[in-house]
Amino acid sequence: MNIELEAAVEEIVKQFAIDKDFLVEATKHFHESMSAGLATSTPTRDYMPMIPTYVTGIPTGKEKGLYLAADLGGTNFRVCSIHLGGDHTFEMKQSKYKIPVDLMQGEDATADGLFNYLAEKVKTFLDQHHNEHAEQLKLGFTFSFPVNQTALNRGTLIRWTKGFDLPDCVDKDVVELLQKHMELLGVKVHVAALANDTVGTLLSRAYSNDISKTNSNTVVGAIFGTGTNGAYFETLKNIPKLKKEDIPEGAKGMVINTEWGSFDNTLKILPCTKYDKLVDDETANVGYHLFEKRISGMFLGELLRVALMDLFDRGLIFQELYKARGGTLPHRIFEPWLISAEVLSYLQIDDSTDLKMSELVLENHLRLPTNKEERLVIQKLTQSISHRAAYLSAIPLASIVARVQDQYKDDDRDFEFGCDGSVVEFYPGFRSKILEAVALIDPLKGSSKKIHLRIAKDGSGVGAALCASVS
Repeated sequence: MNIELEAAVEEIVKQFAIDKDFLVEATKHFHESMSAGLATSTPTRDYMPMIPTYVTGIPTGKEKGLYLAADLGGTNFRVCSIHLGGDHTFEMKQSKYKIPVDLMQGEDATADGLFNYLAEKVKTFLDQHHNEHAEQLKLGFTFSFPVNQTALNRGTLIRWTKGFDLPDCVDKDVVELLQKHMELLGVKVHVAALANDTVGTLLSRAYSNDISKTNSNTVVGAIFGTGTNGAYFETLKNIPKLKKEDIPEGAKGMVINTEWGSFDNTLKILPCTKYDKLVDDETANVGYHLFEKRISGMFLGELLRVALMDLFDRGLIFQELYKARGGTLPHRIFEPWLISAEVLSYLQIDDSTDLKMSELVLENHLRLPTNKEERLVIQKLTQSISHRAAYLSAIPLASIVARVQDQYKDDDRDFEFGCDGSVVEFYPGFRSKILEAVALIDPLKGSSKKIHLRIAKDGSGVGAALCASVS
């Protein structure tokens, strides 16, 4: 590698480096931001939202019965039935239905049209799988759009995203809408809970976790995939923004949806390279979700792309290719958002001679011919971007485990994080790097308890059913 290029790459790698002192300081800042969010009812850019979910218990694994889950996450609608066995096991049946575009947007698209369609699909599912079931079933509804939730089964739509545009639905209670159309069709279903996929991840892992085998309590449900978020159980005295009349009878605490993708939007502590700024400027929500933009799958490939384009603009890479193509580069390296985290995962661990595997991956996925020197640069940058992402991911986990440890002071079991999402499940080394950074932070200093990270599956299905079961 020529000296100028090597120096430029080392400088970029240095900008993405994270050390122990920073991790410890950032974890303290996260803790303070949580406390501020738990005290602040009015959403502000300064703090994480820390949304009360009105889920007041964590499953033990002994829950039994048949529950339904419905998941409207985008262009598909999924209906599941989950039979809880009472022994940490469950049986699931599910069907997926495509939402017609004319029900999502357009002059004739209405809230009643959409929710009638959803209720029809629940009816179809029950007729197909549970025709013999005479009693009313409880349903947990995962509705992955911005909602103002005021009770376990109450929430009004703030705005649509993901291609939906039904103006007459905004400010309406989505649980009431679904319930109304169930009743109009004579479907024996009670929409018992409005669920969030992160909360569902916490509940599904807690249910599956047999503590007699793992010797650990599930304290966090986290998603590290296209986006990132986390939920945990907080005691009532630490949630000052909750009004007394909103607290369910007998509750000792409540699951909080942190919305930690919004941690430190004011950049008091988070690292901010020129590449972070470039990526943020390309997004629709500039200045928001800045933590998410440093660690989640949607942004890792774009961070790599803007760093490579910077090196190209400085005349340090892709120069021969540019000349050979008559003054252009392949559009997948030139246009934003076309490099996926999956591509990075292959580049991350390539140990083939002359990085020949990377050569094929870059050709196949990006139509990008490279020489050996360029592939070495690409791998080095990939590794530094993903290393920073994994280390930053440890901050909320370490902060929460430190925060909740007093809830378990009379319990000698370990702690575990239940995690879901493509990055934490499939990106090479991501899990071990998170745990490495948690160990550097050492949130349980002086304690003999260990911390584990375990994959939790299907928060929007099993977790939503469990939300209904605790209602």
